[in-house]
Amino acid sequence: MPRSYRFAPAVITVPAGTTVTWTNNDQFTHSVQLPEDEAPNTVVKPGETTQHTFQEPGTYPYICSFHPNDMTGTVVVTAD
Repeated sequence: MPRSYRFAPAVITVPAGTTVTWTNNDQFTHSVQLPEDEAPNTVVKPGETTQHTFQEPGTYPYICSFHPNDMTGTVVVTAD
């Protein structure tokens, strides 16, 4: 998560079983909110990280719940 209220890259593609790490490089607190059935909303303070392992192929949109109009992203998970 770079400065400027955006996820970068906004879209990533990973194989199933990959653990994705988000790092907050901004001076403000953000979050990573995946669809409700995937993981809870995770608050990420400046300098902190959060991770999620994507087990199943699919397209997983996510947002920052504090800045949902500006901060959106997608993880595309492919079959092994």
